[in-house]
Amino acid sequence: MATITIKKGYLEILKTLGSAESVVEDAIRKYLIDKSVERIENAKRKIEEFERKYDCNYAEFIKTISNEEGLKAVEKISPNWEADMTECEYWEKELEEWKMRLEDILIKS
Repeated sequence: MATITIKKGYLEILKTLGSAESVVEDAIRKYLIDKSVERIENAKRKIEEFERKYDCNYAEFIKTISNEEGLKAVEKISPNWEADMTECEYWEKELEEWKMRLEDILIKS
């Protein structure tokens, strides 16, 4: 367990609200949930931009570029499609990672 320092004035107020330890624990849990949700929403927005641009999700995009005709169509949309693909892959992984973290927070509390 880690130790944190709390200003004396805050600690006195926390004690009036119950166990300072449980109040801090609840505050940290809420903060982690809020930040995880923010990360999830941000990743979803980034993925949606990609999906709007190419009119498909990541899995469909990979399938499309696997044949010559599909690749030519994608290159017409953007000559920088490889960078887009890499970025989208990053956001897909980021989304899954933060979903798992959020799930872990919710299950363990």
